[in-house]
Amino acid sequence: MKAGDRNDPGDLELGRVVATLALDRLLQNGNLNVRQRDQLWRALLRTAEARAWVLIPGTPSDRVTKAAQDLAALAEAGAQSMKKEIAAEIAAKNGEMQQLEEVVRAVQEMAASEKTIYPTEIEYSHTARQGSQSLVTKTDALMLSDTAEAENAAATMEKRMGEWARLRDQMLEELAHRQHQIEETRRSLSGFVDASRKLLGEVFEVLV
Repeated sequence: MKAGDRNDPGDLELGRVVATLALDRLLQNGNLNVRQRDQLWRALLRTAEARAWVLIPGTPSDRVTKAAQDLAALAEAGAQSMKKEIAAEIAAKNGEMQQLEEVVRAVQEMAASEKTIYPTEIEYSHTARQGSQSLVTKTDALMLSDTAEAENAAATMEKRMGEWARLRDQMLEELAHRQHQIEETRRSLSGFVDASRKLLGEVFEVLV
């Protein structure tokens, strides 16, 4: 692959790694800790190998400049990918309560119908707290053996709708905040890349 070829399937993954480190730097007042700097070094070396930076012509300064431009484009693509991913999560969250209401109605209809064949299983997803901090989308399964279990399951879900809605709203706030942080990261990528020029120079020193 020639330097500058943007069709490598690993480009997006590398871009996301670099964009994530750029976000870390933004959140840490322009600094990376030792572990993160090591991650950046390894990401730059992987990028250099994947993007054939060794083939970039010119003086050492020219090569670093061209590699920095390539890195900026990859990081931008990675940030855009992360932003789209969060947008998809937000869209899914916006429809979550309606889907839960539909599941409740479906279980109620099963309980009321003499044609329902038991046992039967129903899956549904809702927002839940993982540990003491993070919010996640959790998928649960209802194993219903008879009409009574279906009626109880529907009643239990109805009681929990308020809690699920509250957690869903909190997760939407977190996702919107994350989306804003990624947009800020995109605007500050030039500074991140400039700060990485020393490491880029070191990468060229070890390229064979």
